[in-house]
Amino acid sequence: MAVDEAVLARLEEELGVEHSEELGEVSAVLIKRYAAAVGETNPLYTDVDHARSEGYSDVIAPPNFIAAVINWSPGAPYDRLREDGTEADAHLPGVPAKGVRVMGGGEEMTFERAVVAGTFVTRATTLISVSERDSSQGPMLVARYRDVYRDTSGEPLLRTVRTVLLR
Repeated sequence: MAVDEAVLARLEEELGVEHSEELGEVSAVLIKRYAAAVGETNPLYTDVDHARSEGYSDVIAPPNFIAAVINWSPGAPYDRLREDGTEADAHLPGVPAKGVRVMGGGEEMTFERAVVAGTFVTRATTLISVSERDSSQGPMLVARYRDVYRDTSGEPLLRTVRTVLLR
């Protein structure tokens, strides 16, 4: 299967529908591992004493940390994985699990607040637009998803708009 009218219709049914999920706790260990993986040396991300001297209760996450983690779950059964290994419907509501090639098309981010170790995060994902476009490889769809990451008090931590190319 490739993108066709059935895929477009399925996505159009998802327009404006919000999907919320609890992602879990951002731990100091996860923050430190992520900082090391991306070569980030800012002591706010690795040194609790330094972070406390700057007014935080613990280390904070680099700004793009929570959006960089595509799937926070322990993992889905094999038959629920896309060809690229990501879980179907976990972050792309309306996109079929099989037969559609998914490619990133960019992401706009608005950072609201620092994410301190110990914060529990939820994500609300909404498909905000979908359109058809021709490409050199044939028809494709351009879908835009809005994600709002919040803490347990409901305060936004990060807002993103992701463009996803489907072929």
